[in-house]
Amino acid sequence: MALLKHNPDRWEKPAFYERIDYGQVIRLAIILGVLAMVVGIGVALTASSKYAFLAVVPAVLPIALLGLELLLKRRDLSPLFILITAAFIPLQLPTGTGSPLVGSLLLTIILIGLWVLRMVSVEKRFWLPPSPVNKPLLGFMLATIIALIWSNLLVDPFVRWRSFSPVSLASMVVMIMLPAAFLMTAHLVNSLNVLKAMVAVMLAAGVVGILRQYEIVSSLPINTGGMFGLWVIALSTGLALFGSKLPKWARLLLVALAGVYVFWGFILHISWLAGWLPGLAALGVLTFMRSKKLVLVFALCAIIGVAVNSDYYLGKVLGAETNESGETRLIAWAINWRVTGEHLLFGTGPAGYAWYYMTYFPRDAMATHSNYVDIIAQTGIVGFTLYMLFFLILAWRGFQLCRRVKGRGDFVEGLANAAFAGTIACILIMGFGDWLIPFAYTQTIAGFDYAVYNWLFMGSIVVLERLLNNGTVTTPNTPVPISATRMRADAMSNA
Repeated sequence: MALLKHNPDRWEKPAFYERIDYGQVIRLAIILGVLAMVVGIGVALTASSKYAFLAVVPAVLPIALLGLELLLKRRDLSPLFILITAAFIPLQLPTGTGSPLVGSLLLTIILIGLWVLRMVSVEKRFWLPPSPVNKPLLGFMLATIIALIWSNLLVDPFVRWRSFSPVSLASMVVMIMLPAAFLMTAHLVNSLNVLKAMVAVMLAAGVVGILRQYEIVSSLPINTGGMFGLWVIALSTGLALFGSKLPKWARLLLVALAGVYVFWGFILHISWLAGWLPGLAALGVLTFMRSKKLVLVFALCAIIGVAVNSDYYLGKVLGAETNESGETRLIAWAINWRVTGEHLLFGTGPAGYAWYYMTYFPRDAMATHSNYVDIIAQTGIVGFTLYMLFFLILAWRGFQLCRRVKGRGDFVEGLANAAFAGTIACILIMGFGDWLIPFAYTQTIAGFDYAVYNWLFMGSIVVLERLLNNGTVTTPNTPVPISATRMRADAMSNA
């Protein structure tokens, strides 16, 4: 019976927590931080640039410690902190290779480690709230670890191979930490307020990002790589189309934000397929979910726009894309099959097929630019099957969630549709690039910084589903349950 009553979200604080005066801690940290910042600025102005970073560390350390303390008290804020770090904090630590360790990856490793440590030391078990996406995603993470070991034990004897190379190990960490960020979002976030904060951060980042991309302001720190534009378009359009309770001016601003990103991708940078295809795909899904008639309007506008500039779009732009990328991808996939076809079960391990390329056909070696090809090449049919099963289940649950919240006209409906549309767009764009799991020799492990956007917001599907199931989010016009204590109090007052 004790196990049935166990609630992992309730954590009894150790006794020393009660003796801490957090007000004094905060005041002391602020004083030390200001003093360190003054010293750091002075040193940075007088020292060489090589030591400027070290001078700033003492100023940042108290803030980092305060943030860690807050995360220990509010674990549900972990995805929000990862998102803020990925979007606004361009921290890169050297690794001795061509790929730096970015701040968002380091923070994710720390937070996942603390989460697992808490389950082991406090809860005495590894526990996740039930969800159909858990098993395939955990299975993929396990398959990645097995693939690394498998590839080192059964490596081709003729291949110039470095056992458990730093690149392979770093790739494995990225391939595990991205799904782990999804699980953290899906199972630690327990309120709409955190989801609203995440959406607000992403939309604010979208505003800053468009100022950078249109070169209105060039000095603002913002990470607009990967599918950044996709999620700005999906979130802003989803809230505008389905958030009927929002003021009209807010919905117009959201439409304008999505519009400038579509213009930047589809008009100004159409030669970059990943820059506009995911956003348009998300728009198509959102308009389909909102109104079938709206889909016709959307399609008609797209057809007219292409027809008016047919020579440009169909000839110069898409023709160049087909010649330079489309045919190149097919050749790259055929070359990859020379290796993958001989290592079907667990693949060649994280970043492993590059070693085979360099040994057997270095002149023909080309990046696949496809997450699907990369996943089967690195984790074999076992990892690929689990990976695809996860996305199929997530897409289906997202579609069911959209139908479930249809007609609410609030943030829940807007986010549900945005997350579903973004997931469908991610499934599509994975065929044209390594945007969800960056490959070590193309995006490098630094690609985690923008790949994590996808996994954090895809996780909101599971969060909304759980909040609806446990009654945290009620359906409109549904009376709130009255507690037994309140009922007894009302009865006594009536008596």
